[in-house]
Amino acid sequence: MPSVSVRRSKRLTPLPALGPLYLVLVVICGALVVEALAAGRYAEPRLIPLLIIFGAAYAGTRQGIYLVGDQLVLRLGLGSSVVPLNRVREFTLRPEPGKAGKRLLWVELLDGTQIPTSVGVSRNLFSPVVRMPFEKLVALVEQLDTHRRQAS
Repeated sequence: MPSVSVRRSKRLTPLPALGPLYLVLVVICGALVVEALAAGRYAEPRLIPLLIIFGAAYAGTRQGIYLVGDQLVLRLGLGSSVVPLNRVREFTLRPEPGKAGKRLLWVELLDGTQIPTSVGVSRNLFSPVVRMPFEKLVALVEQLDTHRRQAS
């Protein structure tokens, strides 16, 4: 049976490049939905698109890498991958296949599986990845490697 104890989650990456826009959309859509529901307009046609935009913007703000206990949580949109740190062989920075100007953080597991993350260096301001300067990305890799060694 899995433990139900409370664990602290630590976000290791900043908001995505479009993070401030996502936050504004969450606030505006949330306020409009609450206003419509408070006024009793449950069948208003704009509620469904507002809820979809709210969900997409919220998913965009959650994007990044989190450390939860001895597990690494990779969140991209609505999905997430949980990787125990003791199963990680190494963290590497590599160019994204087919895109010369973008380098991503990759996680290589002990069984040889390579997982690309949504964290990287991109020249495109409107890239959906979590953009970080190269120096900060190298510091993140060092920090993750330290946590990996402590978990082993």
